[in-house]
Amino acid sequence: MFADEMKAIVETAHMFGRKVAAHAHGNNGIKAALEAGVDSIEHGTYTDATTNALFKKRGAWFVPTMVAPLAALSQAQAGARNPNTLLKAQEAVASHAKNTAAAIKDGVKIAFGTDSGVGDHAKNAKEFALLVQAGMTPAAAIRSATLDAATLLGQEARIGSLAAGKDADIIAVSASPLEDVTRLESVDFVMRRGVVHKLDGKRQAFPEQL
Repeated sequence: MFADEMKAIVETAHMFGRKVAAHAHGNNGIKAALEAGVDSIEHGTYTDATTNALFKKRGAWFVPTMVAPLAALSQAQAGARNPNTLLKAQEAVASHAKNTAAAIKDGVKIAFGTDSGVGDHAKNAKEFALLVQAGMTPAAAIRSATLDAATLLGQEARIGSLAAGKDADIIAVSASPLEDVTRLESVDFVMRRGVVHKLDGKRQAFPEQL
C-alpha cells in the first residue's frame, strides 16, 4: 500500500476511537506502519535502531509475541511445516530474540502478546520468561501483560490493575513470580469480573445465570 493510503486508514480508525495494530515482520513494513501512525506493531521480527527510535517518536507499542517464532520453529523441526521453512524459522527466531532485546534496552514500550493459534493455547504464559531473558525485569514483564496491555487497548480505566471500580479480573499463584516468573505458567486462582473460576488449582462450576 502507498504511504498516504496507510495514513488515511489509520486516521480514519482513530476518528472512530479505534486502535490500529499492524502485523509486521520486515523492517520496511514496520517503518511504513509506524510512519502511518499505527498504535502497535505485532511481531516486529526485524526491528533495528532506526525503528526503535521511530517507536519512541510515535509513541507506539511493540508487541513482540516471542513465543510465536519459537512455535513455528518447533513445528518445522517436527515436520509439521514445509521443510523449506526450517532455515527461515531458525533465522527468524535468532533475529527476533536479538532485536527484541535491543528494543527493550532502547526503551521501546512493550506490551504482552502471544499470537495464540500459531502456538498452543493455554501456554501463552511462557512469554513471560522469554521477555525476562530478553532483558525485562519480572515486574516489567508482568506489567506488560496487565496495565501496559490495557493502556495499549485504551482500556486502562477498566482493566489492567487492581483498583476500586475496575473489573475484578485477578489471578494468583502459589509463590512470588517476581522471584521466578515461570510461576505464572501454573495459575492456582482465577477470578473474572468478581466470579471465581479456578480455586486451589481446580476449575469451579459456572454460576447459575441470573
